Parts: sequence; C-alpha cells; structure tokens
Amino acid sequence: MLTIVVFGGFGLVLLVTACIVADVVAGVRRSGDGVEKTAGRVTRVRGPVRGQLDSGATAECLEVTVEYYTRHGEGPFEVQRMIPLASASSYAKNDRVIVSYDIRAPRRARIAGKVSHWPQFGPRSPVPLP
Repeated sequence: MLTIVVFGGFGLVLLVTACIVADVVAGVRRSGDGVEKTAGRVTRVRGPVRGQLDSGATAECLEVTVEYYTRHGEGPFEVQRMIPLASASSYAKNDRVIVSYDIRAPRRARIAGKVSHWPQFGPRSPVPLP
C-alpha cells in the first residue's frame, strides 16, 4: 500500500512538472517579436503629393500602396507609405517589395524595402500530384 502511495505521489509530481515546463516553453514561443516578413506587390504609386513622412516631417513625396498576403494565406491586405521623392523614384507599379507585419494583427504592416526577387507572392498553392 505504501508503494502505491509513493509511486502515485511521484507520478503526480512528474505530471505537474511537465505542465509547468510546457507552459514555460509555450510562453517563450509566444513572446518572440511577433513580426513576419512576406512579399508584396506595388498596386498604386500616387504623387508627387505634399504629405507627412514616417518621421513626421512634411515634404513632397509619393504615396506607395502595396498589396500583400500573410505567410499563412490570409489576405489580400493593403499597406500605404509616404516616401520622399528623392528615394521614391525607384518604385513603380507591379514592383516587388518586402512587407513586415505583426502576426497578431496582420493589417498592421509596413513596407520594409524593395527587392529584385522573392520566391512567391500570395498564398502558397498546393503541389500538383503527378
């Protein structure tokens, strides 16, 4: 009888320890920066317009609108950014850009920069079977 109580108590201690470790590991995984990057495509370039840059300064700039999908296939979402005319001359319609977005709120995104290539735009399509 004493053996059953000892093994039962030891099993309970192991179970509680496993639950605590699982919660800690899940918390570490959740507490990451929560930002992912994906490909986007410029859908509209408007300007020159007088607007406010990300830094708060007022200047002549272009308004760049980008459409993107999350890496999990959600979307399409749009993000806009005001870019100064001096550095915006390289943006044109259908250009590929990097978009970084918050995993918890994918509509909160920002244009991270322009790229010459990216593996895929939009949700991943299923692999065709032979």
